[in-house]
Amino acid sequence: MAYEDILYEVEAGVATVTLNRPDRLNAWRGVMEAELRQAMRAAADDPAVKVIVLTGAGRGFCAGADMDVLQGAMAAGGTGGGPPDAFDPASRPDFRLQYPYFPAVPKPILGAINGACAGLGMVMALYTDIRFASDAAVFTTAFSRRGLIAEHGISWLLPRIVGMANAADLLYSARRVDAAEALRIGLVNRVFPAASFRDEV
Repeated sequence: MAYEDILYEVEAGVATVTLNRPDRLNAWRGVMEAELRQAMRAAADDPAVKVIVLTGAGRGFCAGADMDVLQGAMAAGGTGGGPPDAFDPASRPDFRLQYPYFPAVPKPILGAINGACAGLGMVMALYTDIRFASDAAVFTTAFSRRGLIAEHGISWLLPRIVGMANAADLLYSARRVDAAEALRIGLVNRVFPAASFRDEV
């Protein structure tokens, strides 16, 4: 299948899904959302795939929502439509929503966080089962700086990954966290040099 906003490849049992808008630091938009879901479905259904790696093209993992798209939708009086159909109708109800379908994928999902990881991009990274970061990666929740609530499940996920105090710090301040601090607080599992990141993952 041809994709516009992602790349999808399978090699040696590994499906690599790459968010592919490097000129926008892989900023999230509706096309990307739909294509990522399609790719996860393809990987879940392919018996040759044993593990899925989610990463980003270029310097970023995902810089969060594409603000140009978001502002256009708001100017038009909407938010871009309702949630998609359930990823797996037989899964738990809370796994059928717009973003938290990752737990319904029956294979391990590794987050390969190669660069900037912000807002909705950080939410998607948190939904992965194991997170590896490049030493060039930078993280921020971003929401409070935009006057937004902690959206898309991050207020539930983050405390369970880094603890309540660290989660509150990251959500209230929306400060930038480098890879070393991310490793120290448990936000990521391992950090690899940027030069050899993909091979290490």
